[in-house]
Amino acid sequence: MIQIMSLTIKQNRHSAPLFSNLSLSINKREVLAIIGASGCGKSALINVIMNSIPPDFTVTGEIIIQPTARLALVPQSINALNPTAKIGTQLAQFEPKRKWYQRKNNTAIHNALILAQLPLSVAKLYPYQLSGGMAKRALSALAFIQQPDVIIADEPGCGINEEYLEPLFQHYKYLAHKENKVVIIVSHDIKHILDIADKIVVLKNTDDGDHISSIEYTTPEKIKQGNSNAYSQALWHALPKHWN
Repeated sequence: MIQIMSLTIKQNRHSAPLFSNLSLSINKREVLAIIGASGCGKSALINVIMNSIPPDFTVTGEIIIQPTARLALVPQSINALNPTAKIGTQLAQFEPKRKWYQRKNNTAIHNALILAQLPLSVAKLYPYQLSGGMAKRALSALAFIQQPDVIIADEPGCGINEEYLEPLFQHYKYLAHKENKVVIIVSHDIKHILDIADKIVVLKNTDDGDHISSIEYTTPEKIKQGNSNAYSQALWHALPKHWN
């Protein structure tokens, strides 16, 4: 579905690229996780895939996406929600193949809300009436209702309570494994990532932005078994269950 070849991303104000020479393939029925500390290039990578990288970046290499593939992005910021429209109206605008004169498909709207762990009453609310966690889940609902071939989610679990987080991440996994989607998730949450990902890109940055980030392309099994690099192992052992 997606092929990345020799990808290098450089922010022009820094002397070294964020990372260099990344090559990988992402197939249907796979969850690819991208993890690492802030500033290592996670969001830049998905912006390149979405063809929305800002002009202050230089990109070399090639990304090939199946021409008929439909992509949907779950943005990181809740400011992506339209503050002047109710959530139900925004969901209706993203229904696939919907004409402007057609009535809202309330069944589709309700299904998207349920899958995003939201009550149906959210459809009648404006973004300012939602908590931060509910607004984050609404962004996932906007992607779910589109029924895309590729879902790219930038920190979809940030600020969400654990009781909603686990089923939300499991639905992303379901979309890949049962509905033949490609799912790409950027996250700091290695606990849930290790439960749902098939492949993981681990990016490790430096503090000054003038040295290239290291890249490890691995799997949850390799990390859990200790067959990954020191940084990936440190992320794994930092989980509370390893604190004893």
